Amino acid sequence: MRAIWKKIHTKTFLARFVVVAIVGTVLAIGGCAMARKLSAADILSKTKVEFHELTLDSVSVNPDIMKQLGGAIVGGLLPNPNVVAFVQNIAKGIIQIDVGNAYLGIVLDVTNATQDTLWLRDFSANVNLDSLMELPLQLKDSTRLAPGINKVQLSTSFPIDNRIFKLKEITGLNAKGILVVALEQEGESVPFDFNIRHNIPHEELVALEDSLRQSVLNSILSDWVGAIQF
Repeated sequence: MRAIWKKIHTKTFLARFVVVAIVGTVLAIGGCAMARKLSAADILSKTKVEFHELTLDSVSVNPDIMKQLGGAIVGGLLPNPNVVAFVQNIAKGIIQIDVGNAYLGIVLDVTNATQDTLWLRDFSANVNLDSLMELPLQLKDSTRLAPGINKVQLSTSFPIDNRIFKLKEITGLNAKGILVVALEQEGESVPFDFNIRHNIPHEELVALEDSLRQSVLNSILSDWVGAIQF
């Protein structure tokens, strides 16, 4: 009888040990997951996004614009008056046809105030130039956010229309969106919301508008001269 009770006691002890081990493992896994979440929350609380730069990257003029205007020349020699009027209108701040697109570059300073590297997984945001226009932002390339200040390159575009002549009237931009980061290259993704406002000096907006206008004129004039056969 004593031997039987000894076997039962041994089996009960082993069963309890297995249960405790399983529960301990589950708690350990849960604890690690919680630690990762707390670590991510801590890092995100120490992450800051600020505006750094707005630039005009390029201008793309529709290749068929001369056809829209009726050709570069008329009568074999004389410049097309429609082209002359179009160029004069742009100089005056008037656009009446589909010209093309302007491409802007925006750089954000993302500060990671910890000693851990963040992996930038995804990005979704819009930028508002006051009430003039709202534009979607695209991440130029995936990147890591090392400790310190990181330059995040973004791009956007908009149609070249009469709004380009109102750029100097805005006071600044507002960028709002979500950065999706991970603590490891294959780790769990964590979203980080940002909403920043940056006032742009008037002289910078005037320079941007002038550069955009001149880029359009240079492209049109280049196509015009190239289409004239001497």
